[in-house]
Amino acid sequence: MSKKVLGILAAVGILVLPVLASGPDSGLKVGETVTPFHPSHVTGSLKGTNSCPPCTFGSRPQVQVWVNDDDMKNVVAISEVLDKKMAGNKEFKAFVIVLTDKPEDTAKSLKQIAEKAGFKEVALAYLAKTDGAVKNYKVTVSGDVKNTVFVYKNKQVSEKFVNLKGDEKGLASLNQAITKVEG
Repeated sequence: MSKKVLGILAAVGILVLPVLASGPDSGLKVGETVTPFHPSHVTGSLKGTNSCPPCTFGSRPQVQVWVNDDDMKNVVAISEVLDKKMAGNKEFKAFVIVLTDKPEDTAKSLKQIAEKAGFKEVALAYLAKTDGAVKNYKVTVSGDVKNTVFVYKNKQVSEKFVNLKGDEKGLASLNQAITKVEG
């Protein structure tokens, strides 16, 4: 190969590498504002309603976890942390919103998960993948995005995670982000 061709290939590689290294993107960006939406709440203080979390709890510190075909063990690990955080702080609110094409099955599954895990505070809810809120929140529903997490206060996103892992490192990052908005 000529030096010119090799130079072009190297330049293309340099441009593509950061895109591949950053992973998938999903959701509102830090600094953007959360907007009204109406999931079906299976557990939590809004159980049995389709009340809007940002509307209901206004400027309070909140977390929304939008789940898109994530492993439920991961979702439970994240939800456990949120449930404990809520028990220790009545101002903090957290919602896990499962995106679905099968609302009845999802509702039943979420109820079973909450009972088995013993969740007392965290709200588990579901929303159709085709709901307009998915687009408004810029949540990607492709297979490479398992979850999108928004941490916010005063309806302004202060931290976002995509494909948050419910492991020690991931949960420590989430706890740190929540601590920032609680202050």
